[in-house]
Amino acid sequence: MPTLPARVLLDMPNWLGDLVHTLPALTRLIEGNARGRTTVLLPEAHARLARLLGVDTIARPNAGGFFWARLHLHGRFDVIVTARHATRAKLLLCGAAPRLALASRGRGAGLLGLTTFVVDRGRHQRHDLDLALRRLRLAPVDDSTWQFQLATGPIASARADLARLVGAGGIVALLPGSRAMPAKRYPVEGFAAVARKLAECAVPTVVIVGPGQEDLAAAVARGSTALAISVAPLDEVAAMFAACAVVVGNDSGLTHLASVVGCPTIALFGPTDPGRTGPVGGAVVMQAPRRSLPEIQPAQITATVLALLAARPSD
Repeated sequence: MPTLPARVLLDMPNWLGDLVHTLPALTRLIEGNARGRTTVLLPEAHARLARLLGVDTIARPNAGGFFWARLHLHGRFDVIVTARHATRAKLLLCGAAPRLALASRGRGAGLLGLTTFVVDRGRHQRHDLDLALRRLRLAPVDDSTWQFQLATGPIASARADLARLVGAGGIVALLPGSRAMPAKRYPVEGFAAVARKLAECAVPTVVIVGPGQEDLAAAVARGSTALAISVAPLDEVAAMFAACAVVVGNDSGLTHLASVVGCPTIALFGPTDPGRTGPVGGAVVMQAPRRSLPEIQPAQITATVLALLAARPSD
């Protein structure tokens, strides 16, 4: 069986938040395979973000499975690890036919002849690939915060753009979206109330959402003085977050991205468990009483934002 260094492909998750949780393991793999070649397979929308880590990328179509992998990946890699748990991902590994195919146990992995590893769902999602890393003789990830090292140029450009839009100073970004489940969304009226309270303290706010959720941004903007900003490629969104003073968002992909670019982040958790999916970049987690997000009061969020602004080092 192959060992590192090797031609390694990591099949990344579909969802942005899950992808961010996989980044600590990807970093371990990049470091451990420094004399080999590490490539990631992921949705095209996430490719520019992954390239910031200096890895090669391959865009994976939504329906990419056995036959797509047979055509595009067969024989190109010595090792393929999938961070996805669906049967389609395991069929993709079979189609690619690497010398070593590593997949989580279940969903037909054993029947397909893949080398399996166990996922401990009682631990944070960042640890899902720990046993796959061990199989490659690499150390598992630890619980320290993980950070993107963004170039200063894009951050400065994003800061200048924000200043032209809403003025200079500590800008707060509100992220009201979440695709996975509506119960993970703090009420739009609550975000608007936070924006109004911050405006009373002369703190400008912007609203940022993912594609297809522009109505949420518009609703927050209508109920406040916040400015809704058009969606940009994820590497530019990352730079925009890094240029902000504070980000407030739901348990969503954008919030997880904000947490890993060095921006103080407030993550609002309702029905989901921060012990499993809390931000890997470090954040102030506000867990809703009885896991019902409307029970978090806008005044509580505003006070936390103002405390983080007060703790910022002077420019």
